[in-house]
Amino acid sequence: MSGALLANIGLIVLLMYSLIQFTLTARSIEDDRRLRERRLGRLEEELGHVTAAANDAKATAEGSAREVATLEEAVAALRVVRAEADAKLRDLQSAPRRRITVPDKAVLVHGRLWEVTVVQAANDGDTSGRLYLFGATTDRDARFRAEQRFPTSLGFRVQKVERFKRG
Repeated sequence: MSGALLANIGLIVLLMYSLIQFTLTARSIEDDRRLRERRLGRLEEELGHVTAAANDAKATAEGSAREVATLEEAVAALRVVRAEADAKLRDLQSAPRRRITVPDKAVLVHGRLWEVTVVQAANDGDTSGRLYLFGATTDRDARFRAEQRFPTSLGFRVQKVERFKRG
């Protein structure tokens, strides 16, 4: 019996060892499950934050896309306006400029100012001439002052005398 008793004790020890191993393994599995659940909870929370951030970024991108489209429309409109302004500027630059020269500023104390157009004999084809501003009481007086300043003997000719229009 002593052999059978030893065999039964060995079996009981083996069974106890197996139960201890099973308990330790079950506890390890349970700890792993709890750790996995905690990690899963943190990951779900992080996923929620990342999803919220992605939605915010998507909304911002959509808003930016709308703003960019609006700005592109405004830039196109400004290009059209600039092209029109450039065309007007070219027209104004190509047009002859109207300049008024004041030959004697001390004489401008008179109450009336007159624009006198003086043309040189060499520029007979040029009908615009040069504009001079004279102070005089009448148009005859303005013509007389212009003829004194620009004599016909030097090739000048007074073409037109008219009131100076301010502005």
